[in-house]
Amino acid sequence: MFKSRLKRIIAFVLCYVFLLLCVSCATEQGEEIPPAYNEVLPGELDLDNKTFVFGMVKDYFFEGKDSVLTYIYNTPFADLALKRIHDVEAKHNCKIEFKYYDRASEAAYIDALSNTYRNDLIQEETYWLASYIPLGVFVDLALLDNIDVTNEEKWGNRELLMPSMWNGAVYGVVPALHPLRTQNSVSGIIGVNEDYVKTLGYTDPRDYYENGEWNWDTFTDVLEKYTYTALSGDQIYSFISDASRFIRCIAFSNGGDFITYNGDDGTFELGLYSPQVLTALNQYYTWMNGPVNTSMNVTTDTNAFAGLDGLNEGRAVMGHLDAYQVLSNTDSVAYTLDNFGIVPYPNGPDTEPKYYKTYCESTDFTICIPVTAREPEATAVVMNALYEPLDGYETKESVIEYLDKNYFLDSRDSEFFYEISDLKNTYFLQTTDGLYDIWPALISSSATEALAKYEDYLIGRAEKYLLPHVVTAYEIYGD
Repeated sequence: MFKSRLKRIIAFVLCYVFLLLCVSCATEQGEEIPPAYNEVLPGELDLDNKTFVFGMVKDYFFEGKDSVLTYIYNTPFADLALKRIHDVEAKHNCKIEFKYYDRASEAAYIDALSNTYRNDLIQEETYWLASYIPLGVFVDLALLDNIDVTNEEKWGNRELLMPSMWNGAVYGVVPALHPLRTQNSVSGIIGVNEDYVKTLGYTDPRDYYENGEWNWDTFTDVLEKYTYTALSGDQIYSFISDASRFIRCIAFSNGGDFITYNGDDGTFELGLYSPQVLTALNQYYTWMNGPVNTSMNVTTDTNAFAGLDGLNEGRAVMGHLDAYQVLSNTDSVAYTLDNFGIVPYPNGPDTEPKYYKTYCESTDFTICIPVTAREPEATAVVMNALYEPLDGYETKESVIEYLDKNYFLDSRDSEFFYEISDLKNTYFLQTTDGLYDIWPALISSSATEALAKYEDYLIGRAEKYLLPHVVTAYEIYGD
């Protein structure tokens, strides 16, 4: 999949010149788009009954025609979002309409090619935006006066926004003040069937984590013990995951970042080559193949839903989960298991207790303004007003209370889920740069040999495809 996506990116780069020619020709032929409003607009501005069109993805997680600002209709958040829309329309004398697309990013790209206006704003996942972001399809939000992309509390932290950055520009933000709009994008959670743990009579991983003891040693003990044979004769595994996600989560559980950039001299280092990561990769190899008797109690495959399916089908005590698989839709564990818990991946010996790293490979609910939008500054005013905190959910405590009432039986799960997307816990893991080629090699061979074999290739791919994101983040936010 990733190789095919790389081919798409290359194809779109070739289309860039065509895009510029199309826009130029359309303008020469008189197919003009109203000029952007480039003045600072005060917060109480009367927008003269203008209509602002939001292009939304039709069916994705919470999104679709049955949602309001990505919240499912007839839920508390949807009701508050609908009220917010009406309040903003009244405050700024404007109208907000929604159009729905299979892929809103593709619609924006087609509009840019044809110099056509359809949407003032789109909302999309960066997995799909990635192909279009280098092509100049969207407005650089960092240049707008009416939105502050450096306000990480409101528009998402830099790791979540990094997929939307390119060569000094920030093309997308996320509505971070709206409940549960940032957590959805991270990976690196272990779901626990608490009924199985109770039956086995062993320590709950949540207790290990709460006590600062959820580390590689206790995880090894759990992998050895949390397995049994059911009455049906089927083995209940200690842990199920797809192999690629398991190793990616363990790789940075001992400290380090995927990439570090030195702005003083423009050099960078890939964390894969750090001693902490090599130690982590060797630990992964030990669990899967070494003398400790854990490999028979762990099952992995190439299915990205292996952990979710294993938990939902009762085939495992623990399973890997991406955050959206916890509570985002009716296939998630919150709708399937009556009694479940969640913990991070265990920390390695070179870190402090309770240390963990999740990663973001695609940011959901990303908001972009197409270059064909009529008035980007006015759109930014509407965005700022819409994405203030929803009434009654202005604080961390109010959202955690909502999670307690609706999803989790233990408040420790609610608190952990709330915090997983914090900047200190999350790192950007690029999906479209070829660096993913390393994970199958690390799974199937010695980490030292694989890293040595791929070093020149990975450094080259990072320079070409990863640095434009990372350098932009450094320029916008600093260290």
